[in-house]
Amino acid sequence: MVIGVPSIDIGKFAIAVVLSIVFTVALFYATFEMPLILDNILRRYYPDVFWDYEARIHVIENLKPYAYLALTITFLLIILGFLARKGFLSSLGAVAFYLPVFGYFACAMFFLAGIGVLRALWLPLLDICPWMLELGSIVLIPFVILMQVNGSHQFWLPMVSAEIFTVLGIIIFSMGVLTWLYGKFKGYTLIDFWIYKYSRHPQYLGFILWSYGMLISTCFKPYVMGGYMPPPTFPWLLSTFIIIGVALSEEIEMTKKLGETYTSYRERTPFLIPLPKQLAKALMLPLKVRGKGYPETRWDILFILGTYIALLIGLSIIFICCVVSVV
Repeated sequence: MVIGVPSIDIGKFAIAVVLSIVFTVALFYATFEMPLILDNILRRYYPDVFWDYEARIHVIENLKPYAYLALTITFLLIILGFLARKGFLSSLGAVAFYLPVFGYFACAMFFLAGIGVLRALWLPLLDICPWMLELGSIVLIPFVILMQVNGSHQFWLPMVSAEIFTVLGIIIFSMGVLTWLYGKFKGYTLIDFWIYKYSRHPQYLGFILWSYGMLISTCFKPYVMGGYMPPPTFPWLLSTFIIIGVALSEEIEMTKKLGETYTSYRERTPFLIPLPKQLAKALMLPLKVRGKGYPETRWDILFILGTYIALLIGLSIIFICCVVSVV
């Protein structure tokens, strides 16, 4: 167990800094540059066919078998990770499910052109319901309000906010990697210093903020090149809750491994972000039904996540039907 801030080993700290910078640069590059490169390559094989109705239908029908296979593999990764207690598999599935959003940022003007072909992964969802991708639209409320305040044709404020979320997510992810690597190099069994003093899962928090910023960009960027696709709020919502589920599963294992040491850390450090105590307790209300104050089993995790996913989907349907369309 670590009490306070550990003394710094310059050599190990330097290695951790270098590696965290490498990870950060890789994430930044993958976010802003790699999609453009891949788009240029993939356009040779997946050109714009939107205006040619027969060609478009032909492409979609040919891609559907691969789409169903890819979606099945993605969800199998998530389920297998949960059953086998391998969080990295579930996290990999969550990230894979969100990858098609990059089709919005690489000048992929039409539905399946260039890197937009990644969005074939969501074709099964569109087969189920044409507006299924919007079933998390409740998460857009803050930015819809911003649009109303800023003017419906002024995009700069939501876009600046989206970029702040994306960059902040990358920074927090980098700080989490730095702290985690340094703690492992020093041989600590529990890392509770630096950024881990303020968030028990800074890397996951970084991913959530980063992906949320990208989601907002798909809605309010005036030159989004992914047209004719609704904002993918449902994939973001599902990916986020999978990541939260992985984090909760890890906490169950850490509690079993470290006992009171980890319980004490959990009590003094926020799960993801600092929240008022009453609000933090309110978020655990679904577990009160099961007579528990914190998830103790994987079924507890499924129950609380399922409750919130169902609640947010319900609110999103109301939002879509009665408040404002975000298509």
